[in-house]
Amino acid sequence: MSDIVLHIEGVTQRFGGLVAVRDVNLELPRGEIIGLIGPNGAGKTTLFNAVSGFFRPTEGRIRFEGRDVTGMAPHQLARLGLVRTFQGARVFPKLTVQEGLRTAAHLPSGRASARQPVIRDVMSELGLERYAHEQASSLPSGIMRVLGIAMAIQTGATMLLLDEPAAGLSAEELANLQRIIRNVHAAGVSVWVIEHNLHFLMGLVSRAVVIDAGAVIADGSPAEVTRDPRVIEAYLGAQAHAVA
Repeated sequence: MSDIVLHIEGVTQRFGGLVAVRDVNLELPRGEIIGLIGPNGAGKTTLFNAVSGFFRPTEGRIRFEGRDVTGMAPHQLARLGLVRTFQGARVFPKLTVQEGLRTAAHLPSGRASARQPVIRDVMSELGLERYAHEQASSLPSGIMRVLGIAMAIQTGATMLLLDEPAAGLSAEELANLQRIIRNVHAAGVSVWVIEHNLHFLMGLVSRAVVIDAGAVIADGSPAEVTRDPRVIEAYLGAQAHAVA
């Protein structure tokens, strides 16, 4: 099994005359938590959409677990273990937490996967046991985000793409979310996360990729990218000193 779980090779995403993602080449190693940052409109979510099957790249190739998955639909990628979450938690609002996890366990292929953990273990690890019989729509926003991550895990994910999971959360919810992501990672799931909250992100990741105008401008440790003059000019500004 290769140490590289996700290869992104020359990926470009055009919408008419607009180039939203420009010739991106990345290798994401197995078993890491990696950040993706950049200014608003840099192309972060578009890149996630291309990788997770919501867009078909205009150019380039994507390989997951050594397999060419370019252009595959999201449900096909979920069967393989690549699952993406969104800024707004996507849960089953009328189901209880336990019912939602049970439903997620059968979504990708209509049957449970050997990769899927036991539901009660997921609830315990992610702190959802006390909410097991509560309707998802009644949950606090931070817990609803955690449920969204739990549902992604329950599909049998081996790699999670998290799109701004910390947006709008309180300090207590942020600390809980960091703990959750670390627990997910410790269970063997690779994580790639878009986040604007740099204090949250830089305390979590081992590597950060920075894009601007659709192109990668820096790739390295949090300390390296926050000192990079291109990153400071494009994105960080005064934040660089705060997170370095």
